[in-house]
Amino acid sequence: MTDALIHRGPDDQGHWVADGIAIGMRRLSIIDLATGRQPILNEDGNLVIVMNGEIYNYRELREGLVNRGHRFRTHSDTEVVLHLFEEQGTATPDMLKGMFAFCILNLSDNSLFIARDRFGEKPLYYSAFGSEFVFSSELSSLMQSTGVPRKLNPEALDYYLRHRITASPLTMFRGVHQLPAGHFMIWKDGQYQQKCWYEYKPMPDATLDEHTAKLMVQDALLTAVQRQRVSDVPVGAFLSGGIDSSTIVAALQRQSGSRVPTFTARFENAAYDESPIARQVAEHLGTDHHEFVIPNQGFHEEDLYRVIRHMGQPFADSSAIPTYYICRQIRDQVTVCLSGDGGDEMFGGYNYFTDCLKVDRIAALAPRLTFKGMNFAARRLSQLPWLRRSSRIRQLTQVSSLASLPANVRFQHMAPLFDSNEVRKLIRKSVRETPEFNESSCFHTFSEAERYPGRLRQLMAYRVGFQLSEDMLVKVDRMSMATSLEVRAPMLDADLCEVAGKMPDHLLINQGVTKYILRQAARDWLPEAVFSHPKWGFAIPMHDYQNETYRHLCRDLLFEHGSIAGQLFETSFLRKIVDRGLQRTHDAADVSVFRATHQVWALVQLAAWAKEFQVSV
Repeated sequence: MTDALIHRGPDDQGHWVADGIAIGMRRLSIIDLATGRQPILNEDGNLVIVMNGEIYNYRELREGLVNRGHRFRTHSDTEVVLHLFEEQGTATPDMLKGMFAFCILNLSDNSLFIARDRFGEKPLYYSAFGSEFVFSSELSSLMQSTGVPRKLNPEALDYYLRHRITASPLTMFRGVHQLPAGHFMIWKDGQYQQKCWYEYKPMPDATLDEHTAKLMVQDALLTAVQRQRVSDVPVGAFLSGGIDSSTIVAALQRQSGSRVPTFTARFENAAYDESPIARQVAEHLGTDHHEFVIPNQGFHEEDLYRVIRHMGQPFADSSAIPTYYICRQIRDQVTVCLSGDGGDEMFGGYNYFTDCLKVDRIAALAPRLTFKGMNFAARRLSQLPWLRRSSRIRQLTQVSSLASLPANVRFQHMAPLFDSNEVRKLIRKSVRETPEFNESSCFHTFSEAERYPGRLRQLMAYRVGFQLSEDMLVKVDRMSMATSLEVRAPMLDADLCEVAGKMPDHLLINQGVTKYILRQAARDWLPEAVFSHPKWGFAIPMHDYQNETYRHLCRDLLFEHGSIAGQLFETSFLRKIVDRGLQRTHDAADVSVFRATHQVWALVQLAAWAKEFQVSV
């Protein structure tokens, strides 16, 4: 299992073995290069720890522990967690500021304590069968255990088709789970219990004025970056030219005695290229700037299988591919890289938020039944020959459909990959009627018991709990660690997130301007160009990417005899979806080019995953 993780830790490995128990790890050496080997035992030899990640406040914690009589053998952050557990037990995770997944074996009672960080920056998968319990940082490693079945999990299928990802605690493997972000687990005597130790709960302070809020954000940003600079190896930073990464670079450069290495991906396709703005930021701040070209190349089969191997399950976010390429080139320069991930979630940066709030206002204008009628009419109009290429008809269809839904579920239907109607047509009835298939598992509702302070915070909680932890952070962790590069996200610093949670709504989104207070905080540090250009995503144009190699592979994987697609999906509707996705080069009334092409990509991911891991239904 540890051999399958060598990319996550090429520098060292360690194992601890006793009767019926084995714990192993791979190490990417970053802190305490000389003595920080794992597993680590405490003074009494009754506790054993392995950890993946970094604890940024470990020095302060260590000092307190030493003052209270603890003796250390290393200077590593991992040993600090072990000694802290001796004192604090299950309260330990809440005292840690960092990204982590760790396991502590207690030999006194043969129990395991496993914990994961607040937002899920570091992964942890597990499976229990009989009296056996196995866990690992990646599914490809976990699946080395012969006791884990290679069966598709029908409960996760619906969620994946709608959202492009699989949400904790589910995975696409039956009987295999992911410990959710902000949770810990105790395994003892063949039984386990989980508990949530962290939940995103913003507490807006309506008395905050803009000037005070700006200073609070600036101070918290500088502190977060100062913490995450801790390293015994070179540290650099992503610089996309967007507000989040540019702000992190500005804070980092202000604290550095030399020019910070910064890295930008330059796309050959100008419509996706943000590098000119990143170059302006680098010149303004005086960083040691590097640009790496992401060629406007067509599909390579290895791109598909590389994503699948490291994700361990289907993952239809196509930006994983350029993320891998930029990380691979950065790794030649540094071992640790700071990113701007989390800024949109913490400070209200996504168009998703403003769009959903607009739909809420529209929905309040008339009864839901009215919008159902509008949706029916819009769908009929989309079939008219002279309106089939109209994006406005598609937008009308989407808005009327959303406005017809209850507010407590509307937020998750904003941009489904497959909508409910398509899912029902695509998945075979025999699959939908199996006991394990659970359509409702793909829905999350905000009940009256979950009292977030206002609609905006509800939406932000959803993005933090599902899109951030299950998509954005998964993509960055797996693709960066595939190249043995550690990526840190100061925007997710515990104290900075608490400060962001105190901002009243009008300082997050102000007259349609997103991330308002973060913009104000960063204006003292950055050139105006950062704030005046539209928001860009880090994606690939799938309609340009689909070359003949891709088309042939699609048809082989999805329609060949024995393909899992044939067992799960209605062939006629599957063929319709595939043909549309491979032919579509422009937005139209029925579907956008992004959605049409990514539907195919999601199905190809699923079929290729089943083939790679030999998964059966």
